[in-house]
Amino acid sequence: MSIKSILKKELVTISLSQKDVLDLQRIAKEFIKQLASKKIKAYVGGSLAKGTVIKKPGKQDIDIFVVFDSNEGIRRFEKVLKMIKLPGQLKKVHGSRDYFQIICDNILLEVVPVIKNTNPELAENVTDVSLSHVKYIGENVKKNPRISDEIKLAKAFCWANRCYGAEGYVRGFSGYSLEVLVIYFGGFVKFLKGISRKRVIDPLKYFKNEREVLNELNTSKLTGPVILIDPTYKYRNVTAGLSKETFERFNIIAKKFLKFPSLNFFEWQSIDIEGLKNFTKNNRRVFVEIDLKTDKQEGDIAGTKMKKFLDFFVSELERRQQKVLVKEFDYSGEGNKAKGYLVVDEKKEIEIKGPSVGLVNVVKNFRKSNGKNSFKKNGYWWVKKETSLQDIFRLVKKVEGEMSVSARLDNF
Repeated sequence: MSIKSILKKELVTISLSQKDVLDLQRIAKEFIKQLASKKIKAYVGGSLAKGTVIKKPGKQDIDIFVVFDSNEGIRRFEKVLKMIKLPGQLKKVHGSRDYFQIICDNILLEVVPVIKNTNPELAENVTDVSLSHVKYIGENVKKNPRISDEIKLAKAFCWANRCYGAEGYVRGFSGYSLEVLVIYFGGFVKFLKGISRKRVIDPLKYFKNEREVLNELNTSKLTGPVILIDPTYKYRNVTAGLSKETFERFNIIAKKFLKFPSLNFFEWQSIDIEGLKNFTKNNRRVFVEIDLKTDKQEGDIAGTKMKKFLDFFVSELERRQQKVLVKEFDYSGEGNKAKGYLVVDEKKEIEIKGPSVGLVNVVKNFRKSNGKNSFKKNGYWWVKKETSLQDIFRLVKKVEGEMSVSARLDNF
């Protein structure tokens, strides 16, 4: 099957019917009307407003941006929500700025308070520029209606391959970044082909060249594998949250799809646990399964806490000369539990570098402490020590409380 026919078929699967879109718009308008009765301004945002919404498993979400002149209005907003008739259950979500979810049967209203601003540079929070994002993408979709389908394909592809989402435990492409990138490259396939070749992308050419970008942007915004200048604000890197790890995985999958196109690439890719176990057979590789749990708020906060613990364990393994061949993190985005999966090339005896041979008194104490296990190599004294994955994990567990995570090795 050709790429063209595959994409055509996938579009049918991920596109909402006109009736579905109208139903979502009706629910949004009814809620906005309720807020208007309390003299509160609100607007539909996100994919629904931009025309880039895709069909999702589970609940279909609708973003509603509620605009205030100051933080004082935001502080009073929760009381207002409790006074009006809501289409579902209200839930407060903590973040860089608290927002609200209204949970209906098959729809999730994400109600995001923003402060009105005309200058993105003065925005207190990234959500305050969200309406300018809606305007930019909406204008481009209006100029080129075909691009909305290309954006939908990019979102579906990244979601299926666990590269979609700005959450700290994913560190993938945000919806807005995919919209900007697909518009910039001119289509989904062009995006797949072009993204790996670009370090800096400046859609509206705010800067003369790459060097000027690197000089002008804050250092903290230049750490990711791709620098995507926000068309609505030149000093923001839209892909600042994209990790090297996620980006590399995305590029590998994109190359495979371009070489061997298949609808399978648009199906949710679960972690192949049996495949990881088979990868460890007949050699010294070890499959490690970790149960993770936290008491932090479910979603981004809980997921990020548990992912940080897994990353810390991996860094300690590598510091102790264990080679981590595969790392996978599995969290649904709901609840307070997750799984970590590793394949480790285990080294049961490691060499630890000691003092320089010229430090006579230090060497004397070093040799006395380590006895026959000490030896000389390349101008230094070294010591051989036995270790195991369980020993390293026991050391890592000592920081559980500090990291607000409890962990257990499931297969040891």
